[in-house]
Amino acid sequence: MKTSASRWIAGMAVLLLPAAATAEGITYDCDTAANHFSELVLPSAGTRLTISGNVQLNALAGSATFVPIARIQIASAAVPGQSPGAYAGFSLSALPADPKKTPSGDPAVQMLSYNSNGKEDELLPFTMTTKPGTVQSFTLSYDGSSVSVNLGKDTKSFPLKTAEPVVRIVCSTGEFLFTNLTMSSSR
Repeated sequence: MKTSASRWIAGMAVLLLPAAATAEGITYDCDTAANHFSELVLPSAGTRLTISGNVQLNALAGSATFVPIARIQIASAAVPGQSPGAYAGFSLSALPADPKKTPSGDPAVQMLSYNSNGKEDELLPFTMTTKPGTVQSFTLSYDGSSVSVNLGKDTKSFPLKTAEPVVRIVCSTGEFLFTNLTMSSSR
């Protein structure tokens, strides 16, 4: 009887594991060839939303035309493949470099920047000394009138008005791994 109860408990634990794993969020391996991009759009069930997770550069795809980049934005809904009319978020980009000339000794320089429609990207200079492939945590929150972007210890807000906010995750010319992506929304 004791053995049966132990097996039942072990069996129930195995059945519950997938639910526990999903509580951590989803993983999205955004892997694109040189000069190509991939886009994942997550619709929101409400007008207020928060998305958080981690992103890291895994590999560069050689291109003389495009910079390897990943963008995470809260945006107005748009036709797939088209830029939205309004957005705010951040990007992680990397440039190939001579390892003898980079602070980390790596063959790339990684950098973070804030981005918002109508404005030039705002580079966070300290991020250029980060070792490529370092995991970057983030949280983007939309309250119905502005997007707050939190990158580690840095936070910046951008005005944004949209009736149908979505989360856009875009990558180009490289492999970027998004982990522990969680999204919540409310009215």
